[in-house]
Amino acid sequence: MGRHTCGVVLLLALSALPAAADEWIRVSAPGIDLYTTASPKQAKELLQRLQQVRNFFLKASPVRKVSELPLRIIEFRSQDEFQRFNPNQISSAYFASSKVRDYIVLGPAAEDNFGMVVHEYMHLIVKHSGLRLPVWLNEGWADVYSTLRPQGKETAVGDLLPLRMESLTKEQWLDFDTLTSVTSQSASYNEASRAGIFYAESWALAHMLYLAPDYSANFGKFVAELNAGRSADDACQAAWGRSGAQVMADLRNYFKRKKILGRLYETSLGKDQDEPLPSQLSEFDKSMVLADLLTELGKTSEAKAEFERLNLEQPGQAAVARALGDLAAGRRDEDAARSYYEKAFDAGEQDPVMCYDLALLERKKGQAAKMLAALERAVQSKPDYTDAALLLGLTRVNLRNFEGGIAALLAIDEIRPEMAPPVYCALSVAYVQTGDFDAARAHLATCGKWSKTEEEKKRVEQVTAFLNARARPDAAVRKGEKRGSTTGMAIGLDCVPPGMRL
Repeated sequence: MGRHTCGVVLLLALSALPAAADEWIRVSAPGIDLYTTASPKQAKELLQRLQQVRNFFLKASPVRKVSELPLRIIEFRSQDEFQRFNPNQISSAYFASSKVRDYIVLGPAAEDNFGMVVHEYMHLIVKHSGLRLPVWLNEGWADVYSTLRPQGKETAVGDLLPLRMESLTKEQWLDFDTLTSVTSQSASYNEASRAGIFYAESWALAHMLYLAPDYSANFGKFVAELNAGRSADDACQAAWGRSGAQVMADLRNYFKRKKILGRLYETSLGKDQDEPLPSQLSEFDKSMVLADLLTELGKTSEAKAEFERLNLEQPGQAAVARALGDLAAGRRDEDAARSYYEKAFDAGEQDPVMCYDLALLERKKGQAAKMLAALERAVQSKPDYTDAALLLGLTRVNLRNFEGGIAALLAIDEIRPEMAPPVYCALSVAYVQTGDFDAARAHLATCGKWSKTEEEKKRVEQVTAFLNARARPDAAVRKGEKRGSTTGMAIGLDCVPPGMRL
């Protein structure tokens, strides 16, 4: 069952004999951390399989955008402990996501753990793709992919799910409109007595639309219609010229056939990755991981109490200060958030998101030097962090470090349209100040092309006047100054649009 809020953590229950209850281990691969009480051998095997699944989705799935956020994997072997972290009491698994990582949580009741992992991983893929899917399709499509398995040099998808088939056989079906209108707040999604048939029908309908020969060719068009906000009935009409009722009639016949078709992808799951090495997890680190999850689930009072306890046990830990800062930011206590973030920063915290958030808070307080230091660390930790690099470049220009500002702005691979006016105006000003008037004119022309609002156009006029004044022959020497000296106009950060969270 998918849930999402905003990297990846998997809380995974493994069936073989685990280590002692308190002996947690961590097994890591690039971008993935698995936390579990299972044996090291099982943990390594699972992590390698998950790497293979991620590679498959990158190469062969219809939705190929994979999260850049880290993946964390943890096990709950106690049902009571799992329920403390379960936002829906009927769930045996769920997906969630924060601004720094994704989460997939699996409880001990899960019977097919790897299928559960793939199901939740599909939710992750859909979330980061930006697709807006109704609940039934999000769950049904994830169920279809939960059957993913190697078949020689290929990968098979679409095996029947016995529990879903049993529900379809024994329970009363929902009609098309009821099924497709279920939301995450609906009883059919949250009550055990109703959820069985909802999941079964969602899987069956997604299976037919995605894999059946009569439907699969236009499945992409159907998804596009849903993503555009069309109703399921309208999307069916647009994609196949059939009403929802007609599609539902086809679905009943679809599962009466003796043979259901799956799909083979030429992409194999690949060879095993380099063997990950397990390490024992301290009680402190375990507590940090679970407190982070409490925060993600919105149980902020419990999380705050846990982090404060950890802060007393081990003062000066950057991760604890950063977590307390996140909680303060969540309750809009900017002074407390800034204080905690500064402590984390001084303790060596390298996380680029925290550094960027700290920079924004320092800017509000007029602390230019601290703002600059935070931005520089953010970009050093994540060179492709566009928002941080943009703000770093604009800040350097604003602080009259023109060469540094030019270097930061030119290093950005792609300038978003809403950022083009301030960025190219800043570059133009910076080049004027360094005496490169040709480059200044070129960037000013680009700025003019992207400027749409009256404020943006006014800024272009200001920079144009500044450039013309500085480029005049009689402006070469004024009171002993060389042409291109660093006196004159600087660009202010007030021109940066709200999309940059300033």
